[in-house]
Order: sequence, then C-alpha cells, then structure tokens
Amino acid sequence: MAYKLEKEILLKAKRQDVWETYRDQLTNLVTSMPSVEKIEVINREVCDDGVRIKNLWHLAIKFPKPIQKLLPQNFMSYYDLAFWNKQSWVCEFSEVPIKEDNLYSCVGENTFKQNGESTLLLISFTLTIDPNKIPGIPGFLKKGMISKIEKIISHEVAKNLALTARQVETFINDK
Repeated sequence: MAYKLEKEILLKAKRQDVWETYRDQLTNLVTSMPSVEKIEVINREVCDDGVRIKNLWHLAIKFPKPIQKLLPQNFMSYYDLAFWNKQSWVCEFSEVPIKEDNLYSCVGENTFKQNGESTLLLISFTLTIDPNKIPGIPGFLKKGMISKIEKIISHEVAKNLALTARQVETFINDK
C-alpha cells in the first residue's frame, strides 16, 4: 500500500529567495519549527546541474497516541536525500529511515513556480510503510491498519510542511 499526497502553498516571497532559503537555510530555522528537533547537514555536493544534499532530520511530531505506540522510535529520525535541480526549479527527494530496515519510504518532489512576486510551492510525495516491519499488529489487520496509518502520517507531514513554508516566508520577509 502507498499513500500519495499533493499540496499547494502560496508564499509571499520571490522564487529565488524561497528556493535558496529552503535549500540553504533550514538548519537556521529549526528553532521556529515546532515539529523539528534538529537538522544536520551530512553531505552537500554542488554539481553542474544543481546541488545534492543529505540531511539528517530529527522530528518532534506528536502523532495520535495509538499510532505512537506502533511506530518504532527510529521513525522520528530519517535521512533526507535531495537533488535541487536549478534548471527545472524542482527538488526531488527521498526520505529513508536512519536504521536501514526499509520500514518506510517517502519519495517526492517540491516544485517552485514563480507567481508574480510570490512563489507557488507544489509539494507531492508518496509514503509507503511496510506492514511487516511494525510489531504489534495482528497479520489479518495489517493491510487495513497500515493504509490508515499512512494517511494519518501523510496528513501530519503535510501540515508540518505548510508550517515550515510559513517559517520560510517569515524568514525571508523579516530580512
């Protein structure tokens, strides 16, 4: 099973500023991001066609208690592998658990479109959780439970992405 989510966010800031802030300044915004404990830049490589970045994210999201009980602790930390393609203004990303257990995969892209003096941020991703990697759910319930968990987590992630976008917008406009 997999859950796909798409979200549009209009930011009152120029595309170049939004692009650079997301790519280069998120670690400076962590203190204003309630769902994030810490972001560590693991690797950054400038290429001819863009920038490859590997960040380690530590989340502070509070999922509903029944879901928290099911999710392993390592679910709250992940590697974000991103390629920032300057020609297309698209950031392709995949998020993988820090523990290489294939518990889940999240693959998507953020597209930055100029909209006058504003930026339209298009976020799309697909979250897939392997039901066999989550203990405590009886086999006959796994398929139905996992699809509900994927939906709840995806909506929580989308909500946090929207909050992050507003923090980026505020950061740019306060400069």
